[in-house]
Amino acid sequence: MNDSVTSTGGESSPLETTQLAQWQSEAAQAASEPDLRERVRDLTARALHDRRMAFADLRAIVSTIVSGVGGGLTARGGEIRAHLQEAVTGVDEAVGSAAQRASYTLQEAAEAGRAFKENELKASLEQLRDLEGQLVDTLKDTATQSGGKLKEELGYLSDHLRHSGTHTGQQAREGLERLARGLKASGAAGRAGLSESAHAATDHLAQVASGVLEALADSLKRQSERLRS
Repeated sequence: MNDSVTSTGGESSPLETTQLAQWQSEAAQAASEPDLRERVRDLTARALHDRRMAFADLRAIVSTIVSGVGGGLTARGGEIRAHLQEAVTGVDEAVGSAAQRASYTLQEAAEAGRAFKENELKASLEQLRDLEGQLVDTLKDTATQSGGKLKEELGYLSDHLRHSGTHTGQQAREGLERLARGLKASGAAGRAGLSESAHAATDHLAQVASGVLEALADSLKRQSERLRS
């Protein structure tokens, strides 16, 4: 995959209705297959790849795929919770993997001496930080826009993930933490072979990443306190 570090900012062309319809159709078809989780994970990963990892498109991609699966499951009839959970897990795994790759891409770009604009850098890091919230909010919004059993089950799943956490959130947090640790170590050790511009880039990225991580830690602490109350 040729992921660019700025791809988290959403530089792709606008999503077309035909593309969304195609993803929705594939998701609905996957609902009738035995390996639903794997099919949905692969479809989501492919959609993110097609959009050049533009996380700005995340809501449209996730909503389209989940709605497609939900429509397929509803058409089949019967209990849908377990199958819908499989599908959501597949989506979560694909987005989490994308978050991990994005964090590596940022680190590699900094270590190669890329000059970052602070706003661009901060936006990319904050998008990683906020991915879990975007994913859960999208599921909740999709539930609101749905009807009947699908609305009920998607609402249940989104509430459950909001409290239990997601694979996406774990991967994003680990990526940000690894990024900050690695770049701080590089700057402190003055790694042989790094140019002056590379040192500046790693130091700056580490500072911004640390600020984002501090905000994330405060957010997680508040969330934990709310759950205990």
